[in-house]
Amino acid sequence: MGFLIFILILFGIPALEIYVMIEVGSEIGGLQTVGLILLTAAMGGVLFRVQGLSTLRRVQAHLDAKEMPVGDLLSGVGILLAALLLFIPGFVTDTLGFLLFIPPLRKVLMISLLAQAMKGGTRFNVRGFGGRGGPQPGGMRRGPDGKPVIDGDFEDLTDEPNPRHPDGSAEPSLPPSDTDIRKP
Repeated sequence: MGFLIFILILFGIPALEIYVMIEVGSEIGGLQTVGLILLTAAMGGVLFRVQGLSTLRRVQAHLDAKEMPVGDLLSGVGILLAALLLFIPGFVTDTLGFLLFIPPLRKVLMISLLAQAMKGGTRFNVRGFGGRGGPQPGGMRRGPDGKPVIDGDFEDLTDEPNPRHPDGSAEPSLPPSDTDIRKP
């Protein structure tokens, strides 16, 4: 099913764009059609700059407040997609791009795309820079017991013993209690 959708996008959208450009060109003229396509690309650049900077400011405000800006990040992806659609020559992609610049429509579309990706069981494997990178077969690496393995590095930056273990040992020390049977 995914391959069929890919083929439809790869060949169907350009064919539709060519058809619509021919029809528009026959109505308003070839030079005006090219001018209109260039104008929509320029308008997309302006809208991308204005809405993108606004979204970036909101993301920064959320991060400054120690909040996760999930909604604004999703909106930013929608704005980027809208700008990309407007830079692709054609009236069909321009129409979709302009629709994505309308915040309520962008929100609905981005939430539905995210829900579809989650429903389809799409797994994302995130690796840091300098890591092995790339998705691994079967998603996450699993240990001998079949449970997911989470790799991590740490560094103890303290030179003092752990305050929970006054003697510096690895064994936990329990605080004395009133019912302690050991006498000093």
